[in-house]
Amino acid sequence: MKAKQWLLLFVLAVGLSGCRNASPEKRVESPTDPYWLQAEKEVYKSLPELLAQDATEQQQKIALRKLIRGNPNRKWIALTFDDGPHPLYTPKLVAILNKYQVKATFFVVGKMAEQYPELVHLLQQSGHAIGNHTYHHVNLTRLTPEQIAVEIKACGKVIQNLTGQAPHLFRPPGGDYNQTVAEIANALGYWLILWTDDPGDYARPNEATLKQRLLDQLSNGGIILLHDGVPETIDLLPQLLDYLKREGYEIVLVDEMLPQQKSQ
Repeated sequence: MKAKQWLLLFVLAVGLSGCRNASPEKRVESPTDPYWLQAEKEVYKSLPELLAQDATEQQQKIALRKLIRGNPNRKWIALTFDDGPHPLYTPKLVAILNKYQVKATFFVVGKMAEQYPELVHLLQQSGHAIGNHTYHHVNLTRLTPEQIAVEIKACGKVIQNLTGQAPHLFRPPGGDYNQTVAEIANALGYWLILWTDDPGDYARPNEATLKQRLLDQLSNGGIILLHDGVPETIDLLPQLLDYLKREGYEIVLVDEMLPQQKSQ
């Protein structure tokens, strides 16, 4: 559905009932969290204008700001870690990455970042990039447009408050997105970041299986999806970094892979 069409449906829905009357199974809220409340307030005030602006851009045939892989003609790889920060595993990940002098991109969950601000500071101080992974880590395709916007905006507010910088990279939990999710993320100023390589470490396969999946999928311009909070990933990471360096891969931040003419 085009942006103009679902924008009209959104305006009608809000006029009839509003987000607060959404069905319980689809309702996601943090009614006492200040970041959530502020994001909700701003979304109700500005989402129609943001989407109208985004619809205009789409009419002008400006492509969605979405990245799946970097330039395949260059031997480089981006490491990304989702779902943190985690009090036990984030410091271990940072220690390994620092040892190898490698920078990675961490897509953090807003409520986790708010709970462990010192770990967000650790990521920032270590030179890693911090992206938005929603506030609650929910499947955005099951939410209304305004709920999607609040999820993204609330997480962004947490990150900006802790780092002093507004994030501009967004990854939908589970990679679940549709045109509506993509357009809202873009309208809020984000690049939608996906991946080429998913070894499924979240399911905690054994080390041999995880290693085989990782190495078999490597390619130029690849974006590797890993997860914060998985002990098997901690154990395998030094081997992966050794292999990438031995094979001559340059390990970069996702930001470096964005098309230069479209960078934020």
